Amino acid sequence: MHLSKLEIFGFKSFANKTVVNFTRGITGIVGPNGCGKTNIVDAIRWCLGEQKSSTLRSDKMENVIFNGTREKKPMGMAEVSLTIVNDKGILPTDFSEVTITRRIFRSGESEYLLNKNICRLKDITNLFMDTGMGTNAYSVIELKMVETILSNKTEERRRLFEEAAGVNKYKLRRRLSLNKLDEVKKDLTRVNDIVSEVEKTVRSLERQAKKADKYNQIQTELREKELDLARREFYLFSKQLESFQINNQTLTEEKNQIDKQIREIESLLMNFRHEISGIESEFRTKSQIQNELNDKIHNLHKNISVAEERAKSLNNNIYRFEENIKEYNFQKEEIEQNIVDYESEISELTSQLSEKNNQLNERKDLLEKNRQELLINRQNFKLQSDEFNAEQQIISTLQNEISNKEKSSENFNISINKLDNNIQQLTSNIAKSVGYLEDLENEKVQIQQKLKESEENFTRNSELKENLDNEISGLRVKELEEKNNINNIKDKIEFFSTLINNLEGVSQGTKLLLESEGWTNNEKAILADIGSPKEEYRLAIETVLKNSLNNIVIQSSEDLKSAIEYLRKNDLGKASFIINNIFNRKTSLLDKINAYSLKKKYKKIEKESGFINWALEFIETEEKYLTYFKNSLKLTAVVKSLNDALQLNKKYPEFNFVSVNGEFLNNTGNLEAGSSEKLEDSLFGRRKLLENLKNEYPKLEQNLSVIRKSIEEKEDEVSRINLKVISDQGKILLNEINNIEKQISQLEFEKEKSNQDIDKIQNEIQEKVSELNLTEQNVANLKLDFEGKSSIIAAKKNELEVFENSLNEQENKYSELQSAYNNLQIEIERLRGEIQNKTNLLTKSSETKTSLISSVDRLENEIKNSHQEIESIQSLISDTQNEYDELVGEKNIGAEALSKIEEQLLSKKNESSEYEQKLNNVRNERQTISDNIHEIRVKQSETSIRFENLNNHIKDEYNIELEYQEFEDIETFDFKFVSAEVHDLRDKLKNLGPINLLAYSEYEEENERLEFLLNQRNDLIESEKDLIKTIKEINESAQSVFLQTYDEIRKNFQTIFQSLFNPGDEADLILEEGADPLEAKIEIIAKPKGKRPTGIELLSGGEKTLTATALLFAIYLVKPSPFCIMDEVDAPLDDANVDRFTKLLKDFSGNTQFIIVTHNKRTMEAAENMYGVTIQEEGISKLVGVQFNEEISVSA
Repeated sequence: MHLSKLEIFGFKSFANKTVVNFTRGITGIVGPNGCGKTNIVDAIRWCLGEQKSSTLRSDKMENVIFNGTREKKPMGMAEVSLTIVNDKGILPTDFSEVTITRRIFRSGESEYLLNKNICRLKDITNLFMDTGMGTNAYSVIELKMVETILSNKTEERRRLFEEAAGVNKYKLRRRLSLNKLDEVKKDLTRVNDIVSEVEKTVRSLERQAKKADKYNQIQTELREKELDLARREFYLFSKQLESFQINNQTLTEEKNQIDKQIREIESLLMNFRHEISGIESEFRTKSQIQNELNDKIHNLHKNISVAEERAKSLNNNIYRFEENIKEYNFQKEEIEQNIVDYESEISELTSQLSEKNNQLNERKDLLEKNRQELLINRQNFKLQSDEFNAEQQIISTLQNEISNKEKSSENFNISINKLDNNIQQLTSNIAKSVGYLEDLENEKVQIQQKLKESEENFTRNSELKENLDNEISGLRVKELEEKNNINNIKDKIEFFSTLINNLEGVSQGTKLLLESEGWTNNEKAILADIGSPKEEYRLAIETVLKNSLNNIVIQSSEDLKSAIEYLRKNDLGKASFIINNIFNRKTSLLDKINAYSLKKKYKKIEKESGFINWALEFIETEEKYLTYFKNSLKLTAVVKSLNDALQLNKKYPEFNFVSVNGEFLNNTGNLEAGSSEKLEDSLFGRRKLLENLKNEYPKLEQNLSVIRKSIEEKEDEVSRINLKVISDQGKILLNEINNIEKQISQLEFEKEKSNQDIDKIQNEIQEKVSELNLTEQNVANLKLDFEGKSSIIAAKKNELEVFENSLNEQENKYSELQSAYNNLQIEIERLRGEIQNKTNLLTKSSETKTSLISSVDRLENEIKNSHQEIESIQSLISDTQNEYDELVGEKNIGAEALSKIEEQLLSKKNESSEYEQKLNNVRNERQTISDNIHEIRVKQSETSIRFENLNNHIKDEYNIELEYQEFEDIETFDFKFVSAEVHDLRDKLKNLGPINLLAYSEYEEENERLEFLLNQRNDLIESEKDLIKTIKEINESAQSVFLQTYDEIRKNFQTIFQSLFNPGDEADLILEEGADPLEAKIEIIAKPKGKRPTGIELLSGGEKTLTATALLFAIYLVKPSPFCIMDEVDAPLDDANVDRFTKLLKDFSGNTQFIIVTHNKRTMEAAENMYGVTIQEEGISKLVGVQFNEEISVSA
């Protein structure tokens, strides 16, 4: 059997399909580092089912797919096929040739094929199991595996031995059997749990059947007594209803008489109400007159306010006008000074012009003589003259612009006058708004006061209602808590009663003795019932006494003998007993000595920091039982923690110590610790707990009644609070305030808008004035520009003359004359221009002065008119104030008359109140009679209801209609006694608890189910025994096979080791003693060349390799693998050791096919076939095969 062919496609660096044909013997695979030699080993390992990506030198399995190069794209799949020739039938299959294929896709999906048929990984694993082949067998050896085989971790080493021994199939069978055994044990546990539950159910149904018999007896007696009692009550209720009818008729007649008296008093009250109505009408008329006077007074007051506001506004205008006059006068003075300056400058310029004209006449004759020269130069002068005309045109434009600006100034003055008129109109509107605002503010204050009172009332009632609701909520919570507490206590009472009555938690023998009556006449009890621990130390005390709590307390030795005899006679099993007086023995001298010694130790222990108290101090019991507890607990102390108990036990070993958490360390050194049982499962003090619960129950019911009464009272208070009415009143007042505030806001808005308009107009006036001043300033600037242009013209003329002189050197004289003439003429023109400019400025200043004088006159007239209007307003205010004072006088007189009418109205109302009081008294008397009638009717109704309930109860309970029947002994009949008997019978039924009338049939069904489950349990027990036997047989077989294989490998290892090293070198395999051979560690001992290393890890790399090789071939001698792949195992070996290594390979190559990846030339020489791996294309491996000197066909 050997590997015959390997096909690789898309695996790691083998992008192209590569087919490698293997032959028997030794095949070498060589090539430079990084060419992909080890990828062939990885491909074989991966195809055999390797699942660890790290073994394949990858972080995830998908990375084994060819990832592409710069020239070739990545592939989406990798596939490796391995063909094995099964000519010796080593593989458990009928095929002589087996092809295994494995594929993986980039999506992560993978496939396994066996002879081109899809299969599972498990099928491939089972195929190679115990054959020496596979991913974890010794068919593939890497250099790093040498270290693993020889390391301190023996798992890999053991796996090689198990593969060689073929025990993997045994271990698989054992694992499956163990899994089945676990399942059987789990099933058995579940069945035992179910059997336990069903047994409890059967016992419970048996008790329920007995309880049902007792229930039927009590029910019959209850029916007889309750029917007799109901018939007698039926008779009494009939008599009571007849009496109620007579009393009701009598009281109704009395009520009719009082109703007549009420009608007479109401007639008198009607007359009084008519008189009061007339007086109230007169009162309203007078009040109306007073209101009208108030309105007039209010209007006059408002007019006075408006007039005062107007006078204030006029005074503000006067102040503003006076300020403007001051400003205008200041401007007029400046203009007057400018006029004086202009006149002086014009006079001086006129004198200069006259002088220049005289000079010009003198030169005229001289120029005439030089006309030819003048004609020549006139052409040049014409050019200069054209430029001068252009500048003159600019000056003309400036003059037009000055004229336009002066017209704008006049328009500004007109606009300012219009804006002043608008301010006067707005001031009048503001004065009217102020009067309306005062009225609305007064009305708003009154309504706000009412709203405040309403809100305070609403807040008080809301807080009161909220407090009451919170109190009710709190009481509801308390009520619910009390109900829960009551229900919890009822449940606990019922639970503990059931536990005590059913003797739950008590052993079977003890329970039977306590329930039996035949063995003693004394009180029967167990230790758990004769005392109880303090609650906070329950865990500690119960832990100490738990083994004795089930014991029956015996008062005498005769009772003890009777109990034992009773158990034996009836075959009831065993029970534990306590004889109280056994401890009451005499004290010997030795006892006294021991007691003295203990007393000293008691005091020492009590001083320890962890000590709490002696256990006996936490027991509550009767005096007659104290002796037992004293002797049982006298050496036991309660401490804070387990650590304290351990520390104290070292110092005082003869004492017992128990922690608060129930951790118990006794004087024999035994420690009990862990979780504790629940309170409900505890035996100790159960009767005491029940007694406490029964005492607490009535108190809780009383608390619940008090809480319910408080809830009713609080809810009655809440119902009397009507927040909606108060809230609606507040909403009405709030709406009125909102309406007033809207009006105020509107008036304030109008007032503010008027003020803003005034400010805006005043700002606009100021802007107009500023623009006027700016315009005048612009005019002045334009005039300055005019003067500048004139200077520029003169400068240009001079430049032209200089130019002409330079061009006409030969005509110097003419040039000089012409230049002087031109300069003189220009100077004359300049003087004329200046004179004209100054004249224009003088004219403009005169006009501005006239305008200012006109404005001052207009403002003085405005001031005069304003003073006159103020005098008129003050006269109006005086007249209005007189009228206001007269109306106030009339108002006071009307108020006195109104007060007298009010007194008369009050007198009539008092008389009417007396009659109303009398009417109320009579009505109260009528109400008392009505209440009595109502009370009788209520009693009559209650009696009727009780009468009807009685009928309904008897009909519902017994299906019988009650009939009227007289009883002669009705007077002597004791209703309370009979009712008590009925109540007791009902309590007995109630105490019986839930009754299962179908208990008999259920008992039979559950008993049959119990028998079935017991049979099932027996079957599972037998199955468990069979599986244990099977596992034992598997272990024995596996151990036998393993030990036999181990001994053979050991001998072979020693022989091969000496052949690889020297004959005297030592090597051995040691199996761990005392351990299961299938799990024991296998140690390797190797001492080559006289070395005595303390551990195999201290050997050199070459020695380790040869030792591992010796072990590997020792295994091959026992169970050879059909093929063996070695990846650079010879790397650490020197030439001599390589020769030994290759010799060994040749010796074993007859039975095993070797495929070796190597760089060593000596190993290459030993190979019969050789494959070279190259990288002809970047990133892609290619194989070339050689057999001796001939090339092997390799498709790639």
